[in-house]
Amino acid sequence: MGIDQSFWEMLDDTDQKALLAAATRVSFEPAVVICHQGDRTRNVLVVAHGRVRVSRFSLSGEETVLAVRGPGEIIGEVAAVDGRGRSATLTAVDAVDGILIPALALKRLCEERPRLTWAVLRVVVARQRAGGDQQDFRTGPSLHRVGSVLLDLANRDASDMIATVPLSQRELAGIAGISRETLVRALKTLREAGIIATRRTRIEILREDELRSVCGI
Repeated sequence: MGIDQSFWEMLDDTDQKALLAAATRVSFEPAVVICHQGDRTRNVLVVAHGRVRVSRFSLSGEETVLAVRGPGEIIGEVAAVDGRGRSATLTAVDAVDGILIPALALKRLCEERPRLTWAVLRVVVARQRAGGDQQDFRTGPSLHRVGSVLLDLANRDASDMIATVPLSQRELAGIAGISRETLVRALKTLREAGIIATRRTRIEILREDELRSVCGI
């Protein structure tokens, strides 16, 4: 699930500079909604620092978290290409810094720079595959599902090298396709094995290799 390199890491120095020249630097405070599902905005966001929650709301208002995007990742590339409304709501998980690129500027740069076009295509394809993988792991054992979700959403803090997951139990259960009660049991199993530690607002992955082993990765 996901891609080995972030979008930004796929670009060479000249492509990065070209994007920066066409972009506006932006910042968002924690919990701020960056854009709403259905919005007609076509700007593309590349995250520099922080994390962004990508979620979709049903007609009844129920939220389903689709992903959490972090540093180096591009968001909004599909709306920029097809011109349709935003397919999801973007919310800053913590303080977010990044660059905002108008769709027309991105189109022009992609026409001029094949490496940039290829990087955007790789992201689109990887996310399409990840969506299929999510459907596959939803049919597996609940412990495997929870472990896979934790690994996919983890953010590693360079200061302490502990990977953290910033979502609530309800949000994690939604992504894994299981009930909150089943999630609680799975987290308890992993916690008692010393693989994770659960905090009030986050989950810490203490032994990533063992968690990958649990998931068969």
